[in-house]
Amino acid sequence: MADNIKCSADNLGATISAVLAGYTDKVIDGTKAAVKATAAECCEGIKADSPVRKKGGGKYKRGWKVQTAETPLSVTCTVHNSTDYQLTHLLENGHAKRNGGRVEAIVHIKPNEEKANAAVEKRIREVIENA
Repeated sequence: MADNIKCSADNLGATISAVLAGYTDKVIDGTKAAVKATAAECCEGIKADSPVRKKGGGKYKRGWKVQTAETPLSVTCTVHNSTDYQLTHLLENGHAKRNGGRVEAIVHIKPNEEKANAAVEKRIREVIENA
């Protein structure tokens, strides 16, 4: 924060507002950076854990992307599969076979989601404490 701020009773309100605005800007910028970095790490983790088809595979694995929507006060990052989005639910949860039986689930999204949630919470706490 501001160390050597001189203020009188006349401009006390303006000084407090300026200090709080600077703190708010630091927290918003730090939070945005934390969310973006965590989303990128989550995407890489899902790519690493994604299954690859034996014959001509890798399309599903390569399809993971981060989509970012940013406003002046917030940022939203969505990790999604841009090529084979239909497969995410089937692979993550398993599904019924055509002639009976089930295909076992290949859990690769949920563990990375949980890691990302914990990481972003930790990073945001650090931003707030260090701002």
